[in-house]
Amino acid sequence: MSEVEIPLEGGNVGGAVRVGDTVRRPTGPWTPAVHELLEFLAHAGLAHVPRVLGTDDQGREVLTYLPGRVVPIGTEDLTDEQVRSAMSWLREYHAVVTGFPRDRRRWRFADRALEDGEIVCHHDTAMYNMAFDGDTLAGVFDWDVAGPGIPLDDVAIFAWNSPLLRLGEDPGAAAHGLQVVADAYGGIDPADLLDHVTRRMTDACDRIEEGQHAGDPGMLRLGEIGEPASTRARLAVLTDRVPAIRDALTSRG
Repeated sequence: MSEVEIPLEGGNVGGAVRVGDTVRRPTGPWTPAVHELLEFLAHAGLAHVPRVLGTDDQGREVLTYLPGRVVPIGTEDLTDEQVRSAMSWLREYHAVVTGFPRDRRRWRFADRALEDGEIVCHHDTAMYNMAFDGDTLAGVFDWDVAGPGIPLDDVAIFAWNSPLLRLGEDPGAAAHGLQVVADAYGGIDPADLLDHVTRRMTDACDRIEEGQHAGDPGMLRLGEIGEPASTRARLAVLTDRVPAIRDALTSRG
């Protein structure tokens, strides 16, 4: 009897399915580096990260399933406590991953060693890639775009998909969310975080387009849902809203 496959929500890049207590995902040239990273994190004892179990008879990677609730993006906001829990984990991840070997590897968007000041970022630390148990983070998945970057890159993409998600609403709400993210991670000025979001998401758009031109199936699937055009449109809105958000941050200070 064949195992039942349940498509997981999201999965625009990887097309993940659940089979029992495992997740199956297509592999690529970057998979060995990602598996090495996940195994390093497992050995270091970092919580809430999938463990590598090998590959199945279809050549898909097999990872442990991380239970928990994924908060639906665009219809429900993260609570401040969920944000704090996520940022506490992200800070711990960044501390742990500094010990990962820095030599050259083939990542999805890079084939090189880490440069000074860089770590291996998750590069998609967004609410749609996180599961929660109430207000507590329970899992972080979809590691296939991991690669070289700076810690603020991961914080910025989280901010883009949480406090900066509803750009047409009260700038005070965006300022509050940025402050919560910055304070919870620690050592970040929320105004600097706001500035970095534009750079980080512009880079993301460029990477998606490069992948589409190269025929990357995951990036082509993103094209089917309107990326990166929709993100570039949101970036234009953010540019218009930055002064009001900055003013709100200043008034909070």
